[in-house]
Amino acid sequence: MDMVGEARLEAPRSVVWEALNNPETLKKSIPGCEELQKLSDTSYTAVVVSKVGPIKARFLGNVSLSDINAPSSYTLVGEGQGGMAGFAKAEIKVELEELDQSVTLLRYTVKANVGGKLAQLGSRLIDATARKNADDFFENFGKAVNGIESKPVAAMDFSQYQQESLGAAQAQPTKKISSLESAGDVKLGYGIGDTAFLFGPDDPDVMDVWVDDKIKIWISDHIAVVTFNRPKTKNAMSLGMWKAIPGILGALERDPNVRSVILTGAGEDFSAGADITEFGKVRATDKQVWDYEVAVDACCDAIANINKPTIAVIRGFCLGGGAHLAMSCDFRYAASTSKFGIPAARLSIIYGIKGTQKLLNLVGLVQAKKILFGSQRFGAPEALKLGFIDHMTGSSETTTKPTLFEKLVGKKKQVEQKLSDDPMVAARSFAKLLTSNAPLSISGAKYLLNGVAMGRGGLDSDLAEELIAAAGKSNDYHEGRKAFAEKREPQFKGN
Repeated sequence: MDMVGEARLEAPRSVVWEALNNPETLKKSIPGCEELQKLSDTSYTAVVVSKVGPIKARFLGNVSLSDINAPSSYTLVGEGQGGMAGFAKAEIKVELEELDQSVTLLRYTVKANVGGKLAQLGSRLIDATARKNADDFFENFGKAVNGIESKPVAAMDFSQYQQESLGAAQAQPTKKISSLESAGDVKLGYGIGDTAFLFGPDDPDVMDVWVDDKIKIWISDHIAVVTFNRPKTKNAMSLGMWKAIPGILGALERDPNVRSVILTGAGEDFSAGADITEFGKVRATDKQVWDYEVAVDACCDAIANINKPTIAVIRGFCLGGGAHLAMSCDFRYAASTSKFGIPAARLSIIYGIKGTQKLLNLVGLVQAKKILFGSQRFGAPEALKLGFIDHMTGSSETTTKPTLFEKLVGKKKQVEQKLSDDPMVAARSFAKLLTSNAPLSISGAKYLLNGVAMGRGGLDSDLAEELIAAAGKSNDYHEGRKAFAEKREPQFKGN
């Protein structure tokens, strides 16, 4: 019997991992578990009462852990004897993926077999019982995990951001690769450049962002997640948030541990756009209007120009300035219930040049006019059709009804299956693929593609040639060739 599944747990990965290795938590979670004793860090003894159809038995067995990769995965092997009822053996691969700082996706793959009287009950009954036990385990485990007092996950606080990210970098800002004598010395600092330093941490608007925790950042598995954290306002962007983003992305660009960046919103929405409620204060004069647009463009330029791939993970509303944020990313993954729109014409605002150009590149001239002229909202299915988003989760898979012949030969009935509508799961899976490839290749390709897409004057040919030459002389280039010859996965370092 083979079985796969997943469960979304509202807890940090470190907490879930600790619970998976806690005998008391496991005992409470395993259906029918009467006893679970820890013999060592990798072995347990267990007593479990289980009922399969008419057969009920008490199984005495051993549990061992192997292939441990804390806090991401392990393999659990359990063997139990149930006397005359027979025996059971299962190998379970457990994987934990950190969707954000407080949400973990637990995936499991089960390979199991039974013998004795249990094997005579038939595969359908055994499979149904196994599925129910798995469902019961994760329901119990979820309750147990939620009851554990968890420590807050460390994010990039203001002092660390100021000292490590801006303070050190401002002394030696890099915009281009200026020397290629040694490929190992090549730095990937050309992307955002001076844009990262337009608004420093001493700016009162930026300070307000950190004091009120309006943006959160955390990093795991080489993936940085930047979250707009104003769920009560549908993550409307304040002036300070627009100003803070370039510095954040500048810090992430210089962090060699980060290879992909995800932008998302807290709660149910990506972003409803600019915070219109503060316009009377921050856009009251002509100069303020101009300064505001500079901040918005600097923010979106930083997203577009960071030399690492970016993915917008969209739920709920993605409107106006929120749409500009999403369009500035390299990719857009959205839930099927997401809503999009650019209501500039409803506010007597002309959408900015750069935002308009990105919209045009994504959907074409006629559709861009419809979106800007009409100011109407549209759903994720239409956004996918237009090319505004790249991937939509939560669609349904429906198979055709079996024919008469198929019914006669006993083909299993197929039904509609609702797929997961969590775009973060799909986005992180894609981001992991990107992190496994050569950073120099991705950053160079991004610069060339963005430059060509921007049209005449958007690409610095000299810099493009320098990037191509640097990749060809890099240590990663030699690693890629060696891995290919040895038929193994390459281990790229970004130099």
